[in-house]
Amino acid sequence: MLLCGAMTASLLAGCGSSTGSTGTSASSSSASASTSASAVESTSAADTGSDSTEAVTSTSTEAVSSTSGSTDNVVVKAVENKDQFKGEELSILVSAGWMDNRYDATIQRFEDTYGVTVDVQTIPADQYSDILQSDLANGTCPDIFWIQSNPVGAIESNIGNPEEYCIDFTGADWQNVMPESRQASCISNGKLYGLQIWHNSPEYVMVYNKSLFKELGITDVPTTYDALKEDLKKIKDSGVETPWFMPGADGWQEQLAFFQIGGVYTEDNPNLYDDLNNNKATFADNKKMLEVLNEFKELSDDGYFGEDWVGTDSTNLENEFADRTTAMAMANSSFIKQIQDDTGTKDEFGMFLIPLGDNTWYPTNPAGPTMFGYKGTEHEDLVKAFFQFVCTPESLQEILDNSPQYTNLDVNVDIEQHWLPEEKEFMATVDKSKMGVPVLQTGTKYTNDYWMDFGSDMISFCQGDISANDVLKNMDANRAEDAKAAGDSAWS
Repeated sequence: MLLCGAMTASLLAGCGSSTGSTGTSASSSSASASTSASAVESTSAADTGSDSTEAVTSTSTEAVSSTSGSTDNVVVKAVENKDQFKGEELSILVSAGWMDNRYDATIQRFEDTYGVTVDVQTIPADQYSDILQSDLANGTCPDIFWIQSNPVGAIESNIGNPEEYCIDFTGADWQNVMPESRQASCISNGKLYGLQIWHNSPEYVMVYNKSLFKELGITDVPTTYDALKEDLKKIKDSGVETPWFMPGADGWQEQLAFFQIGGVYTEDNPNLYDDLNNNKATFADNKKMLEVLNEFKELSDDGYFGEDWVGTDSTNLENEFADRTTAMAMANSSFIKQIQDDTGTKDEFGMFLIPLGDNTWYPTNPAGPTMFGYKGTEHEDLVKAFFQFVCTPESLQEILDNSPQYTNLDVNVDIEQHWLPEEKEFMATVDKSKMGVPVLQTGTKYTNDYWMDFGSDMISFCQGDISANDVLKNMDANRAEDAKAAGDSAWS
């Protein structure tokens, strides 16, 4: 296997691009949240099969026929090897963090099975979109490429016309490996174009050192902003250098504090997402959004993110937790196991919801990195064989077992999942009625396309260069630009 490009310590996994109607998004997201809440009670992905997705009403998934049959336990077989691919090379373009070494063993078996070579070109997150767009426009795209997709039309937002650029996989044996909530991220105009194999763990919530909290007399996790401030002060006063670790130098993390609490913005207007998607509402002047940004700046001003959080990256975060130089950070739930395995710490860890804006909403997100086949490839049958190979039970188990950051895969296949006790404990505390609204970047059009820009603006705001409302106005302007480029009639 050939490995090209640079890696960054980033993962916008839960931050899918966004377009389309929120009607599909809401139903798909509710189903995904329901799956997330119930799946931790089982170690088998089969238990999150058709029952977990029966609430989904997406017309896009209904429009695609599949040969997979029942979704209780889908078993896909690899394409038979008849030396039909021997000597060919398969190229894959992917952003850092979307494949990593999780796929290494599976790719090696694929190479050995068919006598081929796989060239994985891994691009830093901040460069990936530009490179992909250039490759698609110039007709030089690798055989397989990835995008961040979601159920509200991110395919069109990222790719344009999928019929022009993407292999049509409609009717593929592997379609129902994905729950319907994820299939919606892979379908456009009734045709199946993508494959999304992703986890269903609590995504970018607050991971905290439970042992440290207990020693400091913090017996309850904060559920309001005022409680969070009080706890952060107590932690800082105890000598902890960075109460809340915020790696601004990563370029993608600070935004999570704003976007992962999408439900809280709908409390005053339950139709907010629909209004934003139809150009009837703006980010600018939204009182709750302004409140959250101002709270974030207040925490920055008070030093709770560390002395130089803007210049700090996350490469040493496990040791920061183990050394108790930080008490909490936004991370995926499986990061707890990574801390313990990598450092050997005996401290206990837990999770709570991000409480900015007095948020109590779970970060439901049926989105994720999604793999597509390039229509202009000279190796279409090999591309199809790779997609099929990835979806076999052996490959899915292999991918999960080689994924230290994730404890499960959200698939309708009977594999051995690795749910953590901490995940089960956390999910038991979540109000199921607060799981039906997707995160802001998934539920609204064109928003995640400007994820990095929004993060830069948050930093500029914290440094006093622009106002909170300027941050929001810039997002509105960027979304409008994307909408007009896409020919969205709501912005015409």
